Amino acid sequence: MSQKKPIFIVDAMLGNLAKKLRVLGYDSTYFSSIEDEKLVTIAKNEKRIILTKDELLCKTAQNQDIVSVLIRGNDEFEQIAQIHQIIKFEKFVIDTNNSRCIICNGKLQPIEKYRAIGKIPEGILEREEKFWMCDGCKKIYWQGTHFEKLQEFADKLNNRLQ
Repeated sequence: MSQKKPIFIVDAMLGNLAKKLRVLGYDSTYFSSIEDEKLVTIAKNEKRIILTKDELLCKTAQNQDIVSVLIRGNDEFEQIAQIHQIIKFEKFVIDTNNSRCIICNGKLQPIEKYRAIGKIPEGILEREEKFWMCDGCKKIYWQGTHFEKLQEFADKLNNRLQ
């Protein structure tokens, strides 16, 4: 039986990390501004792992039996490696069917091409065949050149974490 994927709540100092985790398919709640007390409450109620650079917040969480990871440094590979030490990630695969919206953390749903008409640039509509829409904010995604860069990022991560 496969273990349930960890879900995270990411503090305000780690917005880019939240986006990367979302792209990698991890539910990562993020607020650009939130009081520590509210963050801890959400983590506790939703059984989320706190990712933070704030030592005091990390200690507060641990005192309440909430798993938290103290993140040091700004290198994304290093940050994910620090999380991996506590929560053993499975192999990273960029899969648009499992990715989450980088804007709102919503789930991405495949949509028919015609539903993207008028909502994305014409050139992309001509070039791409597959599209996904966030079920939260309705942003539309496709596998452009950024997709290859993300796959390279995931491959580098997998090599570093083995």
